[in-house]
Amino acid sequence: MSATLTAVPLAQPCRAKQVLSGCVTPDPVDGRERLWLTNMNENTGGELIAVDFENDTAELYRWPAGDGSWHVMPLDGGRFAISTYYDGKFLLFDARAKEWLHVADFPGESYIWDMAAGNDGRIYGGTYPGGKLGAFDPETREFEDCGRPDDLDEGSLYLRHVVATPEGDIVCSFGYAQQMTAIYKVREKRFVQVWEDDDLAAAVSLLGYLIASSSSRGLLALAGADPWPVEQSPLPDCPVAGGWGGIHSFSTDERVYLTVEQETWKWLPETGELTRIHEHGVRGGTVYGFADDDSMLGVRGQDYFRLRPGEAEGDLRPIPAESEGRPMHFLVAGESGRVWGGPPFGQTVCWYEIATGEYHNTGQVVDGSGEVYGGTEVDGKLYTASYAGADFAVYDPEQPWDQWNHVNPRPIASLRSEGLCRPTGRMRLGPDGKLYSGWQAEYGRYGGALARLDPANGEVRTWHDPLGPEAVGAMTLDDRYVYIGTNLSANGLSAKPGDGHFGVFDIAAEEFVYIKQMKDDPSVRPVGTLRDEDGSRLVIVPVGDIARVFDADALEFRDDIAVETPDSPGVGEDAIHLADGSLVYVRGPWLVRVRSDLSVEHLGPLEHRVEHMTVGSDGSIYYSSGPTLYRLDGV
Repeated sequence: MSATLTAVPLAQPCRAKQVLSGCVTPDPVDGRERLWLTNMNENTGGELIAVDFENDTAELYRWPAGDGSWHVMPLDGGRFAISTYYDGKFLLFDARAKEWLHVADFPGESYIWDMAAGNDGRIYGGTYPGGKLGAFDPETREFEDCGRPDDLDEGSLYLRHVVATPEGDIVCSFGYAQQMTAIYKVREKRFVQVWEDDDLAAAVSLLGYLIASSSSRGLLALAGADPWPVEQSPLPDCPVAGGWGGIHSFSTDERVYLTVEQETWKWLPETGELTRIHEHGVRGGTVYGFADDDSMLGVRGQDYFRLRPGEAEGDLRPIPAESEGRPMHFLVAGESGRVWGGPPFGQTVCWYEIATGEYHNTGQVVDGSGEVYGGTEVDGKLYTASYAGADFAVYDPEQPWDQWNHVNPRPIASLRSEGLCRPTGRMRLGPDGKLYSGWQAEYGRYGGALARLDPANGEVRTWHDPLGPEAVGAMTLDDRYVYIGTNLSANGLSAKPGDGHFGVFDIAAEEFVYIKQMKDDPSVRPVGTLRDEDGSRLVIVPVGDIARVFDADALEFRDDIAVETPDSPGVGEDAIHLADGSLVYVRGPWLVRVRSDLSVEHLGPLEHRVEHMTVGSDGSIYYSSGPTLYRLDGV
């Protein structure tokens, strides 16, 4: 055990916002419109931000519970209901008194997603991972677990969307192992399945109808206690070929906002007036409402926008509220003297300047929502791999920022059309100068891929399900091979039982030369490589209190080595090589050092769990723990 390790805190560089919900409604104190936003923060808790878009100012209210939210709903009396994750709660906020009134827990649930108002005055929300419906009464503060349909597959973990019918019952959209739409009859307290074998998705209740969308039939109007499409829709005829493409969920009986391609139209049912108010989209932005002057208001990455009628581009401004530091989702350094990172969710990156101690945060690096999973610096530029659109992009920090016009960062390619979603295996630079990344399949499907991006020309090649229909969850490489480990997880599905696989990809031959299912290891993690005393390539694959040692020259596993530490909180993703050729990887607050003779040394423990680790251009080790970036001295 080493007693000389010193962790030097440097900064909390990651300040990105992750806004997932919003609405436009007056402040009950002065009656002036505000853009109300929910912002995520895993370290200090979620935030409700009230943006005064006329004056470009904001007020921020920290939550008593929850890291973030997918829905903020205005209620009578100047109040708001907010649904939270990762703790599954309903919050009640009084915007007049500027105080939190109540926190209602949904036991056993991590997420409460969308909310809808029932005809009994209660607020209903759907959950993950139970796929349940819950009800919260903002007057009595009572909570009820309404359960889920009896015939819903137990692997369907999500009740992602809920919408109220005109009668005040709750349309529930379940997934993903089994896609089911059911209506919760509020008065009867039971689920009734509807729209079987149909692709209808409920959107909003208007004028006594439930408006739903269909991928093949566009917008449809439904009526009845168990709503079904009617022949004559109350919506106006679309003046553009192809028909209406969508309807904003915040539409009301007085003002309806419809979309077709990039255009937004306002329809006033009382007079029948139909007006095109916006001709342009907001590319990757989310619209949360319209002001009284028909300005479109929403958020795009770290900015909020106000797009007035007739404008080609919105007034894009940074959200005027300072957030606290957030944890890192990845950490990587390069020869530029920067240590790069980015938050879980937010689709942004940040960097720390080693020479000056300054840090910087960017806007969103691609149009889609999600987060950057992997980043690699090549020639001073950062190449990124992102969830959820399976996007590759490149950013040059020495050039002006112009993501809106796709100049810098510049999108390179997307693997979404190939059925991929999340780069769980991160991204590494290979000896051939190409970038290798590991992927998980799209929602509702098991599987994954190994992908290779050539930064010189943007060409991408993928190897789908190389070790079977399993996600690529870990990856390391050396001067000849890429080593990958798979797991049994999936987007929107519970993990399959069984064990993952270990595979060896020959870079020159462009093929897998070794595949093995790993006993008693459902999530295989090759963390790093080293050379033994004879010069043979070795790969370290930790599992539990041992590390399996793979001889890449012989293409076979050797005897295991013991790596037990006093506590066993799991293995980190990152490993580094020291000047003496030894390999260091993370095990909770400990560093495990494996030498060329396969002897093991435990370094630590550090005060905090090491989450990500890299080596800077100055040769120092940098690591993140929570929101803080540290330099580690004494290794």
